[in-house]
Amino acid sequence: MRTVKVLASLAGGIILLIVVGLLAVWALVNPNDYKDRIAAAVKGSTGRELILKGDIKLSVFPWVALELGPASLGNPPGFGAEPFLAFNHAAVRISLWRLLSKRMDIQRVEIDGLDLKLLKDASGTGNWENFGQKPRRTANPTEQTELGGPVPELAGIRVTNGRVSYQGMVIEKLDFETGALGGRGVTPVRIGFDANRGVPDESLTLSAKFNFSADEQYKELRFESVNLSGLLGRPGDARPAHWEISAPTIEANLAAQTLSVPTYDISYSGARVSGKLQATKILADLSATGAVALAPVSLREFAPRLGLVLPKTRDPRALAQLSASSDFSFGANAVSFESMQLQLDDTHLKGSVVMSGRPRALKFAFTVDQINLDRYLSVGQGPVATVQKTGVTTRQGAEASTLPEADGTLDVGSVHFSPLDFTNVRLTLAAQDNVVHMYPSLAQIDGGSYSGNITLDDRGATPTVSMDEHLSGVDMGRLLAATPYKGRLTGRGSVNLKATARGAALDAVMQTLSGQFDANLSDGALEGFDLGYELAAAQALIKHQAAPPRNAPARTPFDAFKMSAQISNGVARTSDLIIGSAVLRMTGQGSVNLANKVIDFQALASVMKGQDTAVADIPLKVTGTYVDPTVRPDVDALAKSELKQKLQDVLKKNGLQGLFGK
Repeated sequence: MRTVKVLASLAGGIILLIVVGLLAVWALVNPNDYKDRIAAAVKGSTGRELILKGDIKLSVFPWVALELGPASLGNPPGFGAEPFLAFNHAAVRISLWRLLSKRMDIQRVEIDGLDLKLLKDASGTGNWENFGQKPRRTANPTEQTELGGPVPELAGIRVTNGRVSYQGMVIEKLDFETGALGGRGVTPVRIGFDANRGVPDESLTLSAKFNFSADEQYKELRFESVNLSGLLGRPGDARPAHWEISAPTIEANLAAQTLSVPTYDISYSGARVSGKLQATKILADLSATGAVALAPVSLREFAPRLGLVLPKTRDPRALAQLSASSDFSFGANAVSFESMQLQLDDTHLKGSVVMSGRPRALKFAFTVDQINLDRYLSVGQGPVATVQKTGVTTRQGAEASTLPEADGTLDVGSVHFSPLDFTNVRLTLAAQDNVVHMYPSLAQIDGGSYSGNITLDDRGATPTVSMDEHLSGVDMGRLLAATPYKGRLTGRGSVNLKATARGAALDAVMQTLSGQFDANLSDGALEGFDLGYELAAAQALIKHQAAPPRNAPARTPFDAFKMSAQISNGVARTSDLIIGSAVLRMTGQGSVNLANKVIDFQALASVMKGQDTAVADIPLKVTGTYVDPTVRPDVDALAKSELKQKLQDVLKKNGLQGLFGK
């Protein structure tokens, strides 16, 4: 018993001695006398200038407390004279009794007026690097990096009126506060700041709140009641838009390298995205799976908030609603979206997309129920505009493009593109090594059908295209109605084109087009051309009579329209044009320049009596363009024909009609 009393008295005496010693230090030692030594020590260990402008205050009971400021820490050589870090006031308090029991119990750390300037030099080195440390040993890629470690208990951190800048980005009005850290309890965290990039009228505010907990080694982290919100201002916005991100829980295991977000919500200016996320290898080769869904949003109202200007559409109700959802997965070698569903107005899309390999190759399969393209045309948008001449262009060096690899299909139930209605549309695309192949391409068109095979080869300096296109049973009037050739030709039948061309622009393609073309139409008409009138005008010319009055509109009905043509460098030549009806027939030969639309035809028009009997043959010349043709009697041919007829009459009168043949 006596021994215990002696030991207790001894321990009490030691504690009393320590307390008295600390009080003596507080009373007799002025920490400001050590400013130069502290600055020199910092200079020696970091190579940076420490400037302590304000007084250093020290207290020892009931905490060992240190307060100082203003103060600043300079940049390393090569980063200018401005300080790397500065603050107006800083304070740290440590529990005296815990310190006596060999436990570091920091009560609170407070910093006011923090100003942190992060910079990089021309080599990419940051001014926050290399605080006098020895270079780290290069880690073996096969070695596991040890993460986490015990953290001293800390009653809390408070940063007020802070500012952080980096590469033109500035965070101001930084306010950061935490509850107790270092134990196994839950730590409330609050963060707020304003940010900008120096762009006029652009701004971001953040207010974040969440509860944080971790294991003793800080390897298992848990965030609860996560809520981030603020305002985002963009140039041109009338006012900043509200945004918010929330998640009930976020769990991260740094040892297992996993991340779990069972559910999350993101909203911005009326648009809302929700989903879930699971990730592995978060510190190495990230791999993630999850789901994402966009709640219905008015695209026309939302797009301007993203800086997008949508054109006025023919249907003012178009682009009224957009929604989407998909499962997704992400890994080092692939990104995929499965079970995709998208709705734009009354159009529904389903399908999947996978991007895999290096370089990325795209695989897709989409199905669309129906779409009315007329709704989305711009107001006043008419037929396809003519393309200015550009010539055959070539590309060299960096100008050469690299087309992404792709393989996929698109199926559409029905498409309306006035005045045509397409059904059972199927497009198949394969792209590899800068060669794009679209085959088969199939569709039903107003009772007819289309099939096509198009290949674009972009491997050389000049792109080349080859095509094998077939239309069968199509209504030519409706097919041409949305083109500059509207109203020029009607009839139903087949058209085939097999050709190749070179060039990056439409005009270049037309100039170099070579191949074969044929058309076989029935029960139609050539609009803007009246063959009957041209025959009557030619007969009047022969008889030296006045031309008959022209009937409007000019139109030549036909029972059959047939022709084939060989195309060479943009010029199509035919020798078997036949346009026929019960009373008129025209045969001809000539050429069409597809680039400048110039036509040059010689034709023979006949007035028929019965199927095979012509009562009058009139030679014609067709010139101008196929958009605006000019038809005139061939005067030279007429003169020769008239002379020949007179000679035949003389021979017949003298019984010599077979002398020179027919």
